[in-house]
Amino acid sequence: MKRSVAILALVVLLLPASGFAVERVGTTAYQFLKLNVGVRGVGMGNALVAASNDAASVFWNPGGLGWMRHREVALTHVNLPADINYDLLALAWPIGETGVLGLQAGVLHMDDMEVRTAETPEGTGEYFTASDVQVGLSFARMVIDRFVFGLTCKYIREELADYLSDNFTVDVGLQYQTGFRSLRLGMVMQNYGPDGTFDGTFIDYRQSAGTAGRPEERSFTAATQPLTFKAGVVADLETMAGIHLGGNMGGLMALQFEHPSDNAERVNAGFELTYGPLALRAGYNFNYDTDRFTFGFGVKQGFAGKTIRIDYAYADMGDMTDTSSFMNQPHRFAFALEF
Repeated sequence: MKRSVAILALVVLLLPASGFAVERVGTTAYQFLKLNVGVRGVGMGNALVAASNDAASVFWNPGGLGWMRHREVALTHVNLPADINYDLLALAWPIGETGVLGLQAGVLHMDDMEVRTAETPEGTGEYFTASDVQVGLSFARMVIDRFVFGLTCKYIREELADYLSDNFTVDVGLQYQTGFRSLRLGMVMQNYGPDGTFDGTFIDYRQSAGTAGRPEERSFTAATQPLTFKAGVVADLETMAGIHLGGNMGGLMALQFEHPSDNAERVNAGFELTYGPLALRAGYNFNYDTDRFTFGFGVKQGFAGKTIRIDYAYADMGDMTDTSSFMNQPHRFAFALEF
């Protein structure tokens, strides 16, 4: 039986690599859906598809909601380059034996930018902005005591100046506690939905033989959503690796494979060490252009039957990192209340 479980885990991890590894960078719409935002998971190198078990599961793997027995609300703030900010809300609400409902909302926003043209490169005096919005509803259920399954449906909206694109997308995920020591498997398919495009038309200034060098009014071309498949495993250090931490200490190690539809396969690895209410995390993302090394920490405190968690994570973005100011660097903060 244990050998069968080990073989199943290997098959799950190799599934992403079975697809054809064709890189189609920049060919999909709604790129903000690819941003990893759950703070605990980012600290662990984004390797959380099998380890998510709180309200942030709505971002990583909706199946993880199925383990929850208490209500939880979480607020997240993400700093990104170019003064871009991402603010998110996650809510998990168990409804008895029926399952767990989840709600998510997120807004990626930035300051207004000045309109510049070829004729007025210093600016026209007009301003525009850009933003992305997602609002989703999730449902997860424990099918048996070792298997959970979840589904998320999201409304997504992308706005750039006067142009608008809205659509919907679906995430489907599961987790399975194998019974082999502490090994848990996780899989998720994210961002499955119809092609998207902006409304209206635009003036194409690109010159070609077909335009005789004159600008032309064109419609936007539709693009597919950034469909992504992830599979991974998580286990605690003591039972799986034989590392005896002792006392109030505990630890997790996680490994994940990712197969995006618009890029090459990626690998995520991370760990989490806990000592009482404190947690220390670190991870590494393989085959990424940025966000390779990550780390984070967290603290939780119970009071009056409730639990507060505060988490922080940092992902190294290389040359994209703004080193002129500490607060402009890619920090991620989260506050969660379990009640």
